[in-house]
Amino acid sequence: MNNRKIKINNVTGNLFLLLLAVTPFISISCEKEVMLDLADREGLYLIVEGNIDDTSPEQWIRLSNSSSYYDVSKGLPVRNAIVTVNDGETDFVFTESSTDSLMGYYINDRIGGELNYGSYKLTIEHEGEIFTARSEYRPVPEIDSITVRLSFFSLIGLTDEKRYDIYIHFSELQGKGDHYLVDLDISGRLETARPAQKTVISDESLEDYVSLPVATVSEDDVREGDILTLKLRSISREQYEFYQIFFFQTDLSGNPFAGAPPANIPTNLSEGARGFYQVSSVTSASKKFRSRSR
Repeated sequence: MNNRKIKINNVTGNLFLLLLAVTPFISISCEKEVMLDLADREGLYLIVEGNIDDTSPEQWIRLSNSSSYYDVSKGLPVRNAIVTVNDGETDFVFTESSTDSLMGYYINDRIGGELNYGSYKLTIEHEGEIFTARSEYRPVPEIDSITVRLSFFSLIGLTDEKRYDIYIHFSELQGKGDHYLVDLDISGRLETARPAQKTVISDESLEDYVSLPVATVSEDDVREGDILTLKLRSISREQYEFYQIFFFQTDLSGNPFAGAPPANIPTNLSEGARGFYQVSSVTSASKKFRSRSR
């Protein structure tokens, strides 16, 4: 266990700025020494990145070891694991990549083209341990259209640069209990790489026809004639909650010591593994960007 000392300065007085201006010598600063018992988790957990979809036959699952709290680099790749996905009848074996730049990636070249609605079980065997997870392959609506609108703050002149809101339009599936994730590509470049940039949607409060803003881009992000592509992905309730909690604990706060005490980020993997395994159907639609388009 690593014990780290973090110094936190607290300035007394609710009217600090006023007191500082009037009586600069009565400002008091007290220093507290807080001991944080931060465990070194390097190599302790198996980290799984598994997002299988129907966009192409070839799909991959990435395995790595956890890194320590203060290490911002990715964990070391996991080698020599046995990785399979089973749909109840067929075992899809994922073969470890031999390419240096893809160490830790396990690849199957046909599963994405053979997905059928139902449950898919992931099994990972490594160093005598077996890790499992399940995910259901569910339908997703077709995207009717995409519209681009100048954002409200740009319309009223509160921003120096033009910003555009990108809306998705689709007819919701019958019944409740569906969840979706939306990604944006701009001329082949993934614009929503970070959790805070992604949009996750629950159909609990959706109408039969959906029109929602799902991304905002600035004039520096997009050029006249660029191709905007929205990808609508089916996800489970668990992954919907995963992204919400991940967002609130990272991108929203930006400070691991701010706000409410953090909750454990959910996972659907067994035996203490971390990450998430999801099988998704995906639909997409594209639109050429015009600065005056709506």
